[in-house]
Amino acid sequence: MPDNLLRTFAPELEVRKASDGGDGRTVVGIAVPYNRRQRITHDLVEQFAPGSFNHQLRAPNRVKFGREHPFLGGAIIGRAVELRNDAAGLWGAWRVSATQAGDEALELAKDGVLDELSVGFRERQNRRESDGTITRVTADLIEVSLVLQGAYGRHATVEAVRASQGAAVCTCGAPLEEADDQRPNAARAAQVLANLRVLPSVV
Repeated sequence: MPDNLLRTFAPELEVRKASDGGDGRTVVGIAVPYNRRQRITHDLVEQFAPGSFNHQLRAPNRVKFGREHPFLGGAIIGRAVELRNDAAGLWGAWRVSATQAGDEALELAKDGVLDELSVGFRERQNRRESDGTITRVTADLIEVSLVLQGAYGRHATVEAVRASQGAAVCTCGAPLEEADDQRPNAARAAQVLANLRVLPSVV
């Protein structure tokens, strides 16, 4: 079974307000830009083909929404309610659940703090282009997460409120087991603190 891979984009994300026909808890934006070449590692440049997620458009509710990637220590905060192809890429709308993590993520998205999207996917069909670029022709979208920073930079950001066979890869393109220094600062700090030796108190 193929490993989960992560890629991050910086689209224009938006939280849909009631005045725009939303409920204030729906985040919309481009999750995956199409035909945008991106260097992932020193030997991998990839792009997603238009329609690479067509087989999932009728069941968006199966794609979970997270704050950072749940399997990297983040939290599930909701699910997709709509997925469709747009000229720019895979457009989605994600409903954020009324949980503490969901409420915090919404506020951070509204304030522009969490404004990039990272996707977890499994490759299904790839094509190597003449310049060596790997085109993801078909892939399974597993989850989409709001993140602080990721591989595709400003090409997959939040628009409104209403991230291959082999080793798994993080948003920075490094294998997950080698990517400790690429995780969000809070997660890195928590691990560093957990590994510190407790010193005896000085009287």
